[in-house]
Order: sequence, then C-alpha cells, then structure tokens
Amino acid sequence: MYDVIIRDGTIVRSTGRLVADIAIEDGKIAYVGGNPGGPAKEEISAIGRFVMPGVIDTHVHFRDPGHPAKESWATGSREALRGGTTTVLDMPNTTPGTLDEETVRDKLDRAAAHSVVNFGVWVGASAESIPKISALWDAGLVCGTKVFMGDSTGAFGVTPEVLEAVFTQTKGLIGVHAEDQEVLDAARAQWQGTAKPVHNDVRPPAASIKAVETLIALVQRTGRAIHICHLSTAGELALLDPLRGDLPITCEVAPHHLFLSTDNAGHLGNLVKVNPPIRPEIDRRAMMAALKRGRLDTFGSDHAPHTLEEKQADYWSAPSGLPGVGTMFPLILGALKNGRIGLELMVAMCAENPARIFNLEGKGVIAEGADADMVLFREAHTGKLTTEMVQCHCGWSPFVGREVGLGPDFVLVNGVIAARDGVIMDDAPMGRSVTYGGR
Repeated sequence: MYDVIIRDGTIVRSTGRLVADIAIEDGKIAYVGGNPGGPAKEEISAIGRFVMPGVIDTHVHFRDPGHPAKESWATGSREALRGGTTTVLDMPNTTPGTLDEETVRDKLDRAAAHSVVNFGVWVGASAESIPKISALWDAGLVCGTKVFMGDSTGAFGVTPEVLEAVFTQTKGLIGVHAEDQEVLDAARAQWQGTAKPVHNDVRPPAASIKAVETLIALVQRTGRAIHICHLSTAGELALLDPLRGDLPITCEVAPHHLFLSTDNAGHLGNLVKVNPPIRPEIDRRAMMAALKRGRLDTFGSDHAPHTLEEKQADYWSAPSGLPGVGTMFPLILGALKNGRIGLELMVAMCAENPARIFNLEGKGVIAEGADADMVLFREAHTGKLTTEMVQCHCGWSPFVGREVGLGPDFVLVNGVIAARDGVIMDDAPMGRSVTYGGR
C-alpha cells in the first residue's frame, strides 16, 4: 500500500507539463504515470492544481542560538514551510569564519531537532577557516563556502589575500557576497556625517560592479565554480551576460531586488535597509528583464530578520536585513500571474537549478526514486499581502501590499503532507539533512 497518491496533477518541469498520478512510499516518489494500480493510506485530488518539486531556498540566515528573539530553526523553518519551501541552505552571518567541524555538526544537530523542512549549511570563509574547508566539503557537511567580499551586518569582508586563498586552497562551490571593500570604505567616508543618507549611496552599485569584475578574473584564472548571491544591478548583469555559459558562474536574485526599489519603497526607510541595498528603479527593471529572459539561475530569500525596534533606530545603528523566507514563493506566484515569469522557468529557478548547482541528491525533480518534496498550487490564486497574513517571527514584512500567491494548497516534505492552505499540520515531520552527490 502506498502512503499517498496524488491524482490527476499537472506536473510542471522546465521541459514541459505532464498530467499524471504520483504515488509516494517511504518518503520517496514510487511511481509517476497513469493509475498506479494500488491503494493508498491517503489520496489528494490535484485536478486544477499544478504540482512542482518543493522550493529550495539556498540563502537563509536562521540566527539560532545567538538571536532567538529574531529567529530560530523552529520558527524560520515553519515560516519557510508555510510559503512552499521544503529545503533551506543556511549561511553564516555575524561570525562567518568561526565554523569548524564541531560548530557545523552542532548547527546540523540543532536543525535536525527543530526544523520542519530539509536543510543544509554553508561554511564561512576567513583566514582561520580556510585550512578546514576542504575537509568539511569532502565529508559532505557543507553545501559550499560563503565569502563576504565586503563587510555586512557584523561580518567583516575578506582581504584580497584571503579571497585568493579561497580560490586556490579550498574545494567546492564558492558563494559570494559581491561588494568591493575599498569602494564601500570610500562611500562610507563620504556620507559618514549625514544623519539619514540613502543606503544605495552608502553602498553604491560601483561596489558590486567592481567585485564582479574581480570575481570574473579569478574564475578565468582558476576555473573555480562560483555562485554570486543577491545580484542587484544592471552593471553586474552587463558584465556577466556575455560570459553566460562560458564560465562556471551562476547567479541568484533576491525578491527584494526584483520587487523593491528606492523609487517604490524608499519611504520605508530602514525597514528596507539590506546589503546589497535595494537599488534605483532602473536596476530593478533590469533584474526583472533578466529574470524574464532566463539570465538568472536561482532565487534566494536572503532571509535575515530583525525586530521592528532594531529597525527603527537611526540609520547608522539600524541593522541590515529583511525577513523573506515565507514570502519568496508567494511573491514569485504573484509575478507568475502577471506574466513576469513563465511557469516552467519558475520551476527551474525554484527547484531544478538549485538542486543541480548544489548537487542535492533526490531534490528538485518529480521522478521515481526522488524525494517526495512537492508543492501543489493554483496559478491565479493570489491577493494582496496584508499585515494580518504576516506570520514571520519578527512580525513584519516590507512586502505588505504586494500581490502574492495565497499559500500553496499542499506542501509535502519527505512524503508527508506537512502544510495545507498555509497551515502547518500537527503531525508535520522533522526535516532531514540534505546529501550531496559527486564528492
């Protein structure tokens, strides 16, 4: 007997659509096709619904245990699940270079005890961590190495020497926060005496553009694969677009760089203070155009929640970072309804591409033998995000008033119905640590 059968779902892949039944057994997809020819403990009618692999958010900052008032694996993972995300990859933040094997295993143990979605972790780059990175990669404990080229919310940018060492002395995928420290220092000195500067001026586009120039040169010289996080400017796109497919560079976009700009959200002040900053409208439109043309690879929420009290401090004291793990997929569904992204491309960026880039075994595909992580949703089921709908732990969202999907109808994690209509089931299972192929 199967555990679950999903009947008559329209399965969406980057290559097209297929109406079929899906049978699940022991957390895996056991059958995809016509009638599976056997009973199930539970059946779901998917008539009128799309079925896609669970969303993979490769860029979250779950702050447990340092800042439990802001976030924890328990609260962050529940918010992810409500929004259709079934796997998260957690990044180091305020102390990026302190992760060794003991702290990595401790973080994985905490996630296993509290997370209702599947999970993996990054290791942070620093002079101290470089000798440990290859062993962590070989042991399958981390999904990649996160490099801060410029300082960000307490994380100090690496020196050029450390950046060079990451490329020449470590193994595995390199994820990069691309802002050049010299440009940041010069801009900060220029605006230091201003009480309420524009964040985009303090951390100007030139910092990101120069950092991407440096990265391109390093990749050309070393052949290392990199994943550029939260791309935000037309200038970065202009540098990368001609090289797409020729160099092992993939790119992530965050919802706040697709939907917010200094022109449409500048009135929110410190609430939209984030690194890299939200940019002028011309950059936002360039990012949206690149999205529509398939020139970006993955979405990442860059979920980094802070309390309203912290955000309401003066500009120079207020921290950078936005909540977003629960609103990422709903915002994308809003863009889908309005023709800003196609259904097949959405599935590629939400699930297939991150599974491929990070070599996540069993993820990102609806096929026999794959993990049964799935989202069932209706394409036009959208509305305006209201304050009452915001359930993230920090209690606010910069996306209130935006058109969003009104929550997936069903979210399955490891073959179990974990959420329905945005409500987490009482018997939702704990998530599992992801495994990586090819190591």
